[in-house]
Amino acid sequence: MTMHMDETSWLLERLERALGGRSLEEVFSAPRALVGFEAAVASSVDGVLAQRAVEKLRAGGRLLPAELEALEEGIRRARPALRIEKGRLPFLASPGLDDAARAVLEASLPGIASVGWRWNIPWATAFQVAPRVLMTCAHVAERLLQDDEALAQGHFVARFDADEHREERVIPIIGALDRHPQEDVAFLEMASDGPLEQGLRLAREPWLSRGGRVLGVGYPIYSDGNPPWIDALFENVYGVKRASPGELLGEESARLFHDCTTLSGNSGSPLFELRTGLVVGIHAAGQFAWRNTAVSTRSIHAVEQLRSFVATWG
Repeated sequence: MTMHMDETSWLLERLERALGGRSLEEVFSAPRALVGFEAAVASSVDGVLAQRAVEKLRAGGRLLPAELEALEEGIRRARPALRIEKGRLPFLASPGLDDAARAVLEASLPGIASVGWRWNIPWATAFQVAPRVLMTCAHVAERLLQDDEALAQGHFVARFDADEHREERVIPIIGALDRHPQEDVAFLEMASDGPLEQGLRLAREPWLSRGGRVLGVGYPIYSDGNPPWIDALFENVYGVKRASPGELLGEESARLFHDCTTLSGNSGSPLFELRTGLVVGIHAAGQFAWRNTAVSTRSIHAVEQLRSFVATWG
């Protein structure tokens, strides 16, 4: 695979930022107790490929597809998915974040919920944007609406975690309000007010640059399609709120591309821009260990009917 010099430099810099002083060998060393012998051996082979890719790039060589894939996997392995407990953002999720942006971001955390069955079976993420309004992905809303009876009986809920100031709040979802005409975004109505007075603050016109620091916050869940090393990264704990730092890989029309570590339960997660602490996107899809897609808040603000569902724009 041919890469221009600026692409080569950017990929190497991105890897160095993700590693944070560690070696590729460290991030590819999967504990056998967690992943099993065969997966640990496969992980070691991937690590050799990734190291060879780095050496080739530094020498100005061309990467084979398998080498580029291994290098991207190395970046993803180096991206933590840190558990948020008691409403506090782990420092490693946002090193260098200034106090003002951290305050905005931490004030938003209570408004991020798992959505799923009432009996504590989460399968996606949503976040509060007005007293009784949630934003999530349209494909999540469609799944809810497929079972009218369960919806009417209050079996689908938004579950907001307890923290130092609030008890856990479980609120039935009573229906869908609207969806974006083109993008994978929808608004849900709750039976009562969420924990935040207004909801998360969304950016009207995100000013983003490639390589800009972002943070996805949501509820990743286990899937049979996950590679074995994911169990080690998540310590076999799924369905809890996690902060996943990453970088913006690019922007295309209404979509943002990022490399935060996400799994299937992250659909509907807010994507924060760490310079301001504002929500700039909603995570919608991912190509594992390659890149993820989020819908830009710009495309939501551009639709008047949808813009009115959001209480606070920044």
